[in-house]
Amino acid sequence: MSHLLNPKVMARKERISLSIESDLIKEFDAIADDLGHPTRSKAVGEAMREFVAKKKWDMAGKGVVPGVILVTYDHHSRGVNNALTELQHDYPDVVNATMHVHLSKHTCLEVIAFKGEADRVRSLARTLQSQKGVLDLKLISAPSSR
Repeated sequence: MSHLLNPKVMARKERISLSIESDLIKEFDAIADDLGHPTRSKAVGEAMREFVAKKKWDMAGKGVVPGVILVTYDHHSRGVNNALTELQHDYPDVVNATMHVHLSKHTCLEVIAFKGEADRVRSLARTLQSQKGVLDLKLISAPSSR
């Protein structure tokens, strides 16, 4: 029996409501359509599974990990430049180098190269993400050399 017709599988689903910016929904729908997703729900489910898998992997790491944190932010947001710089100085055991890239008149990208204890890296990423003006944050870890 197809899982679509199986009442036990269908019973595990939950209906939710989200408030998301119109531009993001338009982009999401266009990509989901290009990828052949039959419904927005299917695409959202796939995106959520990918998010959960990645975050579980990121959070499970232990020991010293190298990688980069990509922080996109609105540089016109009051205090964000100073906050990002101060945070990097608060983690000298983790932050190895940074690069600042101007993306548009209002948006910048900070590339933070790191190598440090996984717990400290996660702490830095969480603290950066919580800053006012931060639009997006990606943590990309690489395998440690053995």
